[in-house]
Amino acid sequence: MNIADLEATLPWGLHDARLESIEVDWLNARATLTVRVRVTAGQDIDRRGRITVGGLVFCSIDAPEIDPSRHYEPVPADGLWIGSGQGAANDEAKSRLPLVPDGCFIHWLFVQNWNRFIHICGRNADLTWLEPQPARARQARPPKRTD
Repeated sequence: MNIADLEATLPWGLHDARLESIEVDWLNARATLTVRVRVTAGQDIDRRGRITVGGLVFCSIDAPEIDPSRHYEPVPADGLWIGSGQGAANDEAKSRLPLVPDGCFIHWLFVQNWNRFIHICGRNADLTWLEPQPARARQARPPKRTD
């Protein structure tokens, strides 16, 4: 299973999720992402979970764009507002990222708060819920950007 497979089991995938943390364990070739995932059509209910990427090949985190006037902030209080997708995010990313080894996947997270990407390459991924039940979202659905 890869991150795209996990997303397919969630109503919104990782769209409008909040990334609370990333831990990279090079000795065990593992990345652990703690996320708050929207789980209802109205995006008013979320659930905290942990995505573990095994067989980690790389985790590439672009430096944030910092521009408070455009709401780009490096450390928002409620976690990083993300969206995601399979593969390299764009041609520029594809040109600078290493080749993906056979049997591995690459997945991108777009960090709205930074206007930048995180790319993760690994062999497998799984999702573990950290809360027994979904709960009312702590943060309202993010507003649409106008810039």
